[in-house]
Amino acid sequence: MKSISVARAVGVMLLALPLIAGCMLTRNPAPLSILAPSVKTEARAAEQAVNWSLQVQRPVADAMRDSDRVLVRRAQSRLQVYAGAAWLDSVPEMLQALMIQSFSDTGSFTGVSRAGGMRTRFSLASELRHFEVVDDGGPDLTVEIALQASLIHQRTARPVASQTFAQQRRIDGKGLDAVVGGFEQALDSLMEELIDWVFEQSASAAARMERETDPRGRWQRQDSDG
Repeated sequence: MKSISVARAVGVMLLALPLIAGCMLTRNPAPLSILAPSVKTEARAAEQAVNWSLQVQRPVADAMRDSDRVLVRRAQSRLQVYAGAAWLDSVPEMLQALMIQSFSDTGSFTGVSRAGGMRTRFSLASELRHFEVVDDGGPDLTVEIALQASLIHQRTARPVASQTFAQQRRIDGKGLDAVVGGFEQALDSLMEELIDWVFEQSASAAARMERETDPRGRWQRQDSDG
């Protein structure tokens, strides 16, 4: 009798599976808004152009920020997800694409690419510290972006300069359109600062390396790590 009861229970479960699957397929999914922020970068004057290319590496990020989730920080140590919205891509991938676009649009470099895309003199590495909305309990929100950047000489893998760039934008209300607008404003300002810094630091490093090059065309060792 026990074996018959078990067989009957299994049969009922198997019959129920198509019904469950049908419910799952016909249930209306919650609407999801895909966010694709854009940046506007002006072309630079011809005298700002340099004769080398730049590689933009994918930013490093922690597990929460290395995703397509829109994050909301309600306390210093508590992150939540903005319901019903997602970025077009994971934040590091999206940010890398925006940086490549911004540097290319300046017209100041002979080429801008991802890792392995072309032979370049300098590489831009970065770590994403913040990319979220801050909700302090008030009627408005704040967009916060922070990026630690390092400029690296490709041939020697020698760091040239490092700096942290941070932007905050207070936005009216808590609607999704306001959130996207706040991120776009913050990204515009961050990209402008980052481009100016890379241009200045790479030009300064290139001039310094030319002075440090010996008559045989090799970069002289000036310190222990070459």
